[in-house]
Amino acid sequence: MKAEETVDSQKELQRAKNTAYRLLAFRARSCKELETKLYEKKFNPAVICTVINDLIRLGYIDDEAFALQWSSSRLRLQGFGERRIRQELKQKGISADIISHASSAIFSSEVQFQTALRSARKKLNTLKIHDRESARRRVAAFLERKGFAYDTIAEVMRKIN
Repeated sequence: MKAEETVDSQKELQRAKNTAYRLLAFRARSCKELETKLYEKKFNPAVICTVINDLIRLGYIDDEAFALQWSSSRLRLQGFGERRIRQELKQKGISADIISHASSAIFSSEVQFQTALRSARKKLNTLKIHDRESARRRVAAFLERKGFAYDTIAEVMRKIN
C-alpha cells in the first residue's frame, strides 16, 4: 500500500512540474501567480510547495527578475505608467520591496514623460472630430487610466497644448 501511495505522489509531482513548465514556457510568472495556477488545477498543497521550491532553486521563478521584465515590457509595449504597473505587480503577488526596486530601476521622470507624451499624441490623432477642450479632457482621462501621475499628465497637456 505504501509503494502505491509513493508512486501516485511521484506521478502527481511530475504532473505538477509538467504543468508548471508549460505555464512558464508561455511567459514568465511570479511565484504567487504560478502557485495560484497550480491550486486551480487541484494539485496537493504539499506537491505545489515542492514544485515551487524546486523551480525557485533552479532559477525558473525569480520574482525580482519577473518584476523588472514585466515593468519594462508593459512600459515599452503598452505605454503604461508607473502607478498602473505597480498595481499589476501587486496583483501578481510581488512584494512591495521588489515593486519599489523595479520601479526605481525602470521609471525616471523623463521616461514617464516621454511615454505619456507619445501615448497622448497617438490618442489625440484619433480624436480629430472633437472640439479642442473635449479632446484635451479625453486625453487627460486616457493618460490617467494608463497609470500616469497627475504631474506627468499636466506636463504633457502643457506640451501638446
